Amino acid sequence: MSEEKKYSSQQKHLRSHYVRFPLDLKPEVLEAFKEKCAAAGTTPTTEIKKFINSYISNH
Repeated sequence: MSEEKKYSSQQKHLRSHYVRFPLDLKPEVLEAFKEKCAAAGTTPTTEIKKFINSYISNH
């Protein structure tokens, strides 16, 4: 499968199974969060998803 077709298939799957959740942050807050996540060996997206799942489970 060509890379273009593979990418197109992935995008189609994402659009039909996921929604975007835009979030506005001050640049310095985002940079500090990225740095803390990198130091912990994780990513901001992973940590935000963990928080959301935890919040849902606990409320």
